[in-house]
Amino acid sequence: MSKSYKAILFDMDGVLLDSEPLFLRAINESLKAHGVAVVTERENQDLLIGSTIEQTWSRLKQTRNLSKSISDLMLDYEKYVLQIFTNPLSARPGVHRLISYCTDNQIPIAVASSSQHRWIDIKLKAIGLADVFDSVMGGDDVVNGKPDPEVYVKSAEKLGIDPERCIAIEDSPVGIKSAVESGAFTIAVRSDSTIGMDVSRAHIILETLEYFQYSLLT
Repeated sequence: MSKSYKAILFDMDGVLLDSEPLFLRAINESLKAHGVAVVTERENQDLLIGSTIEQTWSRLKQTRNLSKSISDLMLDYEKYVLQIFTNPLSARPGVHRLISYCTDNQIPIAVASSSQHRWIDIKLKAIGLADVFDSVMGGDDVVNGKPDPEVYVKSAEKLGIDPERCIAIEDSPVGIKSAVESGAFTIAVRSDSTIGMDVSRAHIILETLEYFQYSLLT
């Protein structure tokens, strides 16, 4: 771990913001409106966490036998998401300190998420981190969503830094696979929503970003 890194690529949900419970609430409010069974915590962990919105609603359309198109299901869901994320929210522990350190030391930072780009912007504003990232890329900015490494490879490219010189911070097995296969040094941060999930492919596992090893950065 003596190697130093030049940039940090942050996943959004579960890393910057403990948003998974909020997304699950929005999913279930939408499913209730359709008159079908809600998603359990186990089903959320096994099938949905780390997925793009298209992947999520494609799976729910199949498992809940929903008649509406995926695009219409996503529009219904978006109403509930926007209601939740337009309120001020708290970033996860250690996030503001790490980002301030990067900003003060001119270390490039990016968001590389499966979430819709416009939702990322809303969530960053809610946690007081709007306009601080050098690049923001969502699931709708790439052809292949996580676990494909495309979002990490392209985020590193936008910063002008090789992925192997970047640190990626993730919380889910899907995201970790994406980050590791991009070549980035990958840190897993545990969250309540991912307890018990296999994050062993990450190079380091932290309980919180309060324990981030600043010596990894130049």
